[in-house]
Amino acid sequence: MIKNIRLFVGVTLLLVTFSSCYRNEFGVVDLTMPEDNINETIEGKYVYHHPCAMYNETDFTRVKTMLDNGTAPEEVKQEFENLKMSRFTMLTYLPEPQEEIVRGDATGTTAGKETFGYAAEDATAAYQMAILWKLTDDKRYADLSIKILNAWADVCKRITSNDAHQVLTAGAQGHTFANAAEIMQTYEGWNENDLADFKKWMVDVFAPVNKEFMETHRGTNNCSLHYWSNWDLVNMCSYLAIGILTENDDMVNYVVNYFYSGIGNGCISNLIQATFEDPLGSGEQICQNQESGRDQAHACMSMAVTANLCQMAYTLYRDNTAVPQLDFFSANDNAIMKMGEYVALFNLRNGSDNKNETGQWLVSASKMPFKEYKYCIDCSCADKNHGADQVVVAEAERGEIRPGWEILYNHYAKMKGLSSGYQYARQFAEKLRPEGGPGDARYGNNSGAYDQLGWGTLMLYQE
Repeated sequence: MIKNIRLFVGVTLLLVTFSSCYRNEFGVVDLTMPEDNINETIEGKYVYHHPCAMYNETDFTRVKTMLDNGTAPEEVKQEFENLKMSRFTMLTYLPEPQEEIVRGDATGTTAGKETFGYAAEDATAAYQMAILWKLTDDKRYADLSIKILNAWADVCKRITSNDAHQVLTAGAQGHTFANAAEIMQTYEGWNENDLADFKKWMVDVFAPVNKEFMETHRGTNNCSLHYWSNWDLVNMCSYLAIGILTENDDMVNYVVNYFYSGIGNGCISNLIQATFEDPLGSGEQICQNQESGRDQAHACMSMAVTANLCQMAYTLYRDNTAVPQLDFFSANDNAIMKMGEYVALFNLRNGSDNKNETGQWLVSASKMPFKEYKYCIDCSCADKNHGADQVVVAEAERGEIRPGWEILYNHYAKMKGLSSGYQYARQFAEKLRPEGGPGDARYGNNSGAYDQLGWGTLMLYQE
């Protein structure tokens, strides 16, 4: 259903007790709002021209046209061939739906073991086949993608575990399933009743877990900043993707408002901890990621999932420009771009290999600016002994690679046409290109391989 756009802005005073997006006063630029600033509560009414999550019809048409007529850059052609050879796009692929998606402590669950790997792989397969259908018109990919989606909606009843880790799979696999379905709902071969059943499954099984986590962060024993940014971000991705899939304005607005004024670390004022000048003297500004003092695997994950979130919001924005807040990429003077630069600068080596394993670091750890970060110290959490006082950027797992740099580079350099501000994201994108995604051996096969969608070179790269 196509809806007219109407934007109602409810204005409320920003009280300290209302939001834990606290002020940062460190670095060259103070990103915080003045104390007398006001929050705008977004209540947009949106147009949904499906597909309109990660990519829209214009994107698919552009890529398909240049693949068909041979004008696609070689890197795009190569990624297209790589996707067709992915183990997740084999036409012999068989889904393995589970009654329970279990991630974390499996005590007391029906299966008695973790089962989220089945969901991670099948959601990935459904998404990758959906892309290939759009780019090839081969209905075999479409039919198999739908077979996977229908199977899970028919069999799966809940997401569970005896600890909080179930929330991660609700987010990561939720946004992958939803993005696959968002593409496939444009396929006339998906039975109307089956499509409705799938949407209901997403709303009943995934969305409540996503929202409960963002609202409570697992109950009164934890403060709102207890969980690292990636926990919020994957659930924001899932809730937004499901909102787009089901044309639910309230769900979309919830994520938009959470991004700007939410209580957790997915809120931009918590996600970004400080702003500095580039220590290498480029004149760029760089922004410290909330997880940069933890380890670089999670800092890179936080950046990659943020890129997916921003890409989905911006795709919807392209048909809803009356709601400029959907342009997360532009928030706080392109702060997401600057956060990408911080993460990329610290993790890049100057070698030429596409695994980022050779060469010297672009910057020494001693030269990397860092604002002290106190994690859950003297907070309201029941456990007062789990916190950490981080005073330097973490070197653990430095050099981590994740797909997502194509999103940042394409957006700021190509979509926005900025002349600078993304040099390290550009270098990371060039190093990894063709970027690939789940199924690419560079990213392994553990849970982290399925946190982000990938395949950005194919869908976004333009010379």
